[in-house]
Amino acid sequence: MFADGRRLVVAVLALALGLSMVAPAFAQQTAPPPPKSAAPAPKPAASKPATPAAATRPAAPIAAGSGRVTGTITEKGKEPIAYANVIVLGTKQGTQSDENGNFVLVGVPIGTAQIKVMAIGYDAQVQSVQVNAGATSVANFNFGESKVVKQIEEIEVRAEKRIDTKSSTTKQSFTAEKLKEIPVDNLREAVAVKAGIVAQGGELHFRGGRGGEVKFQFDGVEVSDPLFGRGANIATLAVAGTDVLSGGFDAEYGNALSGVVSVSTKEGTDRFGGEVRWDTDRYGDPTKTFDNYDRFTFGFGGPTPVKNLTYFATYEGSFSDTYLKSTLTKPRRTLVDFIQLGNRQSNLINTNFKLAYRVNPKNKVTFETINNRTISTPYNHMWSRQGFVQVTYDTVRVAGQPDAYQPRYGGWNYTKVDSTYQPVNLPDHVPTLDDRFNQETVVWTDQLSDKSVWSTRVSALNFRTLFSIGRKQPWEYWIQSPFYWSGNTQFGTENNPYFATHGDYPTYFRRNQTTWTMKSDFSTRHWKQHTLKTGLETKYNRVRNLSLTLPNSETNGLPGGSRSDFVNYNPEGAAYVQDRWEYEGLVLNAGVRYDVFTPGEQVADKDLRSGKRYKEQFSPRLGIAYPISDKDVLSFHYGWTYQTPARNYVFENRGVSTSVAVRGNPDLEPETNIAYQAGVQHLFSRDLSGQFSVFFKDIYGLITVRQERDEFGNLVNVYYNGDYASSRGFEASFIKSFSHKFSAEINYTFSLATGVASDPNQALQFFNGGRLYLPISEQALDWDQRHTLSVQAVVRDPGKWGFRVLWLYGSGFPFTPSFRNDRRPDPVLNNSRRLPSSARLTLDGDKYYRVWGQNVTVFFDARNVLNSKNISSLTQGGFPNPYINTAGDDYTIYYTETGRAGGAYLQDVNGDNILDWVPVRDPRVLEEQRNVRLGLSITF
Repeated sequence: MFADGRRLVVAVLALALGLSMVAPAFAQQTAPPPPKSAAPAPKPAASKPATPAAATRPAAPIAAGSGRVTGTITEKGKEPIAYANVIVLGTKQGTQSDENGNFVLVGVPIGTAQIKVMAIGYDAQVQSVQVNAGATSVANFNFGESKVVKQIEEIEVRAEKRIDTKSSTTKQSFTAEKLKEIPVDNLREAVAVKAGIVAQGGELHFRGGRGGEVKFQFDGVEVSDPLFGRGANIATLAVAGTDVLSGGFDAEYGNALSGVVSVSTKEGTDRFGGEVRWDTDRYGDPTKTFDNYDRFTFGFGGPTPVKNLTYFATYEGSFSDTYLKSTLTKPRRTLVDFIQLGNRQSNLINTNFKLAYRVNPKNKVTFETINNRTISTPYNHMWSRQGFVQVTYDTVRVAGQPDAYQPRYGGWNYTKVDSTYQPVNLPDHVPTLDDRFNQETVVWTDQLSDKSVWSTRVSALNFRTLFSIGRKQPWEYWIQSPFYWSGNTQFGTENNPYFATHGDYPTYFRRNQTTWTMKSDFSTRHWKQHTLKTGLETKYNRVRNLSLTLPNSETNGLPGGSRSDFVNYNPEGAAYVQDRWEYEGLVLNAGVRYDVFTPGEQVADKDLRSGKRYKEQFSPRLGIAYPISDKDVLSFHYGWTYQTPARNYVFENRGVSTSVAVRGNPDLEPETNIAYQAGVQHLFSRDLSGQFSVFFKDIYGLITVRQERDEFGNLVNVYYNGDYASSRGFEASFIKSFSHKFSAEINYTFSLATGVASDPNQALQFFNGGRLYLPISEQALDWDQRHTLSVQAVVRDPGKWGFRVLWLYGSGFPFTPSFRNDRRPDPVLNNSRRLPSSARLTLDGDKYYRVWGQNVTVFFDARNVLNSKNISSLTQGGFPNPYINTAGDDYTIYYTETGRAGGAYLQDVNGDNILDWVPVRDPRVLEEQRNVRLGLSITF
């Protein structure tokens, strides 16, 4: 938030009044100039009584026949009053008090002088002082409490930099106000509309990189899950500003191959304020809804009883049954007939609380806690039916239960055929995800001088995840694989090999990851034409993983047909130096970064075949920015970046007793990216600017799989650095800032993303006999979307109404055609065909009202207005069904042969001994179609 409008007006009036009174005296005075910023700094605490001898101004010679007057201006004898106007009545002499309340008047005529002090918000005071030739007289002024003479209208001043003439980084930014103008649900969706970014399958791909190569930072601290590399969420009302960096990183940014999203969070001000908002797509009747969606958001902040301590708090809760509707059993409670309580199919809660304490004008300490929780039950089409399954009982007793007999399951039906049919609701037997994130951060900022700043951050973050059915233990799962279809694939039954009839979906995992971080940065401009920044960072990670497939089976006496179970600790660190040298219009941004990583002491030396326990890298960064005019900037950047592998690749189970498909490798090296980019920024007019970039990236050392011999001579699959990828492209952004009731932004990207493999586990298809040979040439990657275009427009009459448009277009993603009975496909077919392009139009509008002195806004939000049927994911996998995908991937074969999306399986339905396609109409294949929401917000 910008400085309070009243403070801004006070500062401007003080500056103008001071200049008018003291201008003639400045030629002979040595008093400092008025402050440079528009808003005066907060009053510092009086750590030590100020005296004339403690004045910060250098002494000036006293002219003959005159004397000097010094003094201190305070409130109640304690708090200094800065920038008060001090004049000698009857003369043109005057000055201003400094930030400590001290002032010095020189050349005051001898005799009795009338000294008048005027400070905004206080009554003026006059003192008589005897001035002697060549001597110094003292006049201290003590004011009572500030008195507001007139409450003036708040004025908000905004400054926005159109082009950056000194940076060689490709950076796209948006403020909290701009984020509210983008009709999206969360920060990630807002980032996805920027140039150079492709969104696919819930991941963000920056300039052709893999999804795990993007790092999020909250107030300068990386928030990444060390086990899998995923990021965290944050409530949109907690966001003060966001910088999206897609290329040309300075040395302070590391451990990110492709991109960085840096988020700054809001702080409270000296005035209480906030916003409450409710979004819904329910229209009274329970049947009149799209997704049974509700979203409650409120954020507020202000001062506390402790002086100079402010707070800001945010809550954001989103509850929905999603467009993938199921018959999942959910508790339902209603408040005042229209507000629904209780969990739904998807429940997301994000909270934020931040305290900021201004110790003195140069030191500030903040404490912040950010929390996310997601409780969701994913839709599974094979486990989506509700009905009745036939149950009979054998003469065999259940082991350990002498009074129970072994059940046998038969056919399935939507209705209860007879007394042997028992009800079953399969969505209740799909695991529920309970995912939690917590971060606590303390930041200390010390402005050592007007040219130097030192900041230190200490943070602890934790990810906790449980994926289970009703919080069951693995051995409590119902039915062992593959008997979920038993009795329903025979003659005389429904004979449906696709939909399960009973049993718990056989997946379970429990994970816990914690990272402790300490980071310190120092920046200074003490040397002419040089701005230096340097810093240190240390991390300590703890990861705990238990992942089971077929959890009620056993391997080596432990639950799980496939079992990943490990606990590991490891430290890592980094240091960097970055210099910005400005010379005759040319700006050189040069830096180097040092990163070090070790798998930890619990890894034995014999597991480190390279003999290196510490993996060290130096990454140089060099950028040049050349402003050829006040409207044009050319830039070039060359840099190396490294990224430590996600810990699941490093610590995955090893040893002869392991049952995982691929073993971890603690000797992995960091992945490497060498990037080049050239850019142009141009200011077309006062309101229209553009940014254009071309880029090329070489990415090598990517994680893949190979086979090697273990200590017993057996061939085993192991992760290693062996894949290569590259990307190149062009980006263009046009921004029309708000004026004449209109603003707009257009982002276009053309890119080529190619590589040996899109997934580290892709090589397993060859090792398991599913590919003709192991590919070594570059092919289109899964996220190789050649053209993307986003158009945003806002038409607004401030304080009355507003209308927003967001149109997204993307050319088709590649896919690999598949054919029946092609047991060992040729890898040359990988991603050789294209899906249809996608387009999505969103319209959003609002109307302002003034109700009981508060700002009330009513709005609508219409998503996918044209009801486009965009393909989300062509295939969904068939685990654990043994009756489908017998001739390959049925979903992909069906699409290759018919051009129809939605999935199908093969079955001889008419007895002619020819397999026919039976469509299953899986809704996960397509994106959500039209959705309209209404809402209400109150700002105070």
